[in-house]
Amino acid sequence: MVLEDHADTRTALSEALKREGYDVFATADGMEALDRLKIVPRPCVVLLDLHLAGMSGADFYRRQQSDPALASIPVIAVTAAPPDQRAGLGAIPVIRKPFDLDELRFAIDRVTSREKKAGPAS
Repeated sequence: MVLEDHADTRTALSEALKREGYDVFATADGMEALDRLKIVPRPCVVLLDLHLAGMSGADFYRRQQSDPALASIPVIAVTAAPPDQRAGLGAIPVIRKPFDLDELRFAIDRVTSREKKAGPAS
């Protein structure tokens, strides 16, 4: 899932993930994203911008984490916000914008089952 308010960035993230073999749901709306998380199949990861219309990324994260059915879905912040504006996110991974595709891929692999399925590197 890509939760990003800027259409160009949302499209770029979505296309990059699709090229990696992911099915992608993308939205700029935090409430729509929370509703979508409740639908099966659930996403393997949420890429979360911190500046959204209607609710902040931190608000989305708090609501997601407060729902036991959704709390296990990993979140990666993808943001240009400086560290002092990331309050409320705990220790989730952060990818700085503009994002590097290899860094994003590595972060996703770390928090999803792709790394677990791949096993140790030889």
